[in-house]
Amino acid sequence: MNWKRIILVIAGILVLIAGAAAFIYYPTYRFMFAGGTQTVDTVLTIVKGGGGNSGVLLTDSAVVVIDTKMGGDAEKLYNLARSKAGPKKIIVVNTHYHGDHVKGNRYYKGCDIYIGAYDQKFLLDDLGPENMPNHFVKDSLILFLGNETLCLYNLGPAHTWNDMIVLLKNRKVLFTGDLIFNKVNPFLVKKSGANVDQWIGALDRMMKMEGIDKVIPGHGETGDKAMIAMMRNYFLDMKVAAADPTKEKEMTAKYKDWMVIPMMTSPGVTIDYIRKQ
Repeated sequence: MNWKRIILVIAGILVLIAGAAAFIYYPTYRFMFAGGTQTVDTVLTIVKGGGGNSGVLLTDSAVVVIDTKMGGDAEKLYNLARSKAGPKKIIVVNTHYHGDHVKGNRYYKGCDIYIGAYDQKFLLDDLGPENMPNHFVKDSLILFLGNETLCLYNLGPAHTWNDMIVLLKNRKVLFTGDLIFNKVNPFLVKKSGANVDQWIGALDRMMKMEGIDKVIPGHGETGDKAMIAMMRNYFLDMKVAAADPTKEKEMTAKYKDWMVIPMMTSPGVTIDYIRKQ
């Protein structure tokens, strides 16, 4: 038996598998973790990477961080916020509990950290004590910060058990968290509380909100209120496909340019999730 030849064949196969995996997953990795910043105005910066979009807002009385990222990008975000804050306090808002939005909480020791009204044991088990928020918003909360009014609205179960949106009232900017994936097939996880009908209801509430010029989604490029309707239409089309398999091809074809996360998100995954609800 020629062991050397066998080993070379196995090594070749492994190289091919690794190459195929890299080809499949690299676009996802780049989308989720590619960094960069977008300056909205002199005091508001959108920070990409680390899983999704975060916001850093400098106000008269504090610096506000919206979603704290994960991994190395979480520490970079904290350092940016700290450099902008100087002697001012930092306030953190988590739009929901998923790791790419909260795993940087550990850097904000002693800060006020707001999140929706999740069961605290559920959060502690999932996040660990180092990332636990310390303020839980049941319905809504308004923070007056001098040159900006921060409006926190808990829209209840949708993407997760408690999804919170953040309106910068004076700037007319809305942070939606993962209630909006801009041209990205959304994550739907039963353990997280994802419910498509309630998600549509949350989007309906956002569409009725006035005084919004710019929308910052949890994932994808920033835009305007048209994004809210686009996300809503996606779910309505997937519900049509789930109810009538003969229309599945027609409905899913509308979203052929939306990003698919291999083995995690796609029109087919959404349709299957709806059918099982």
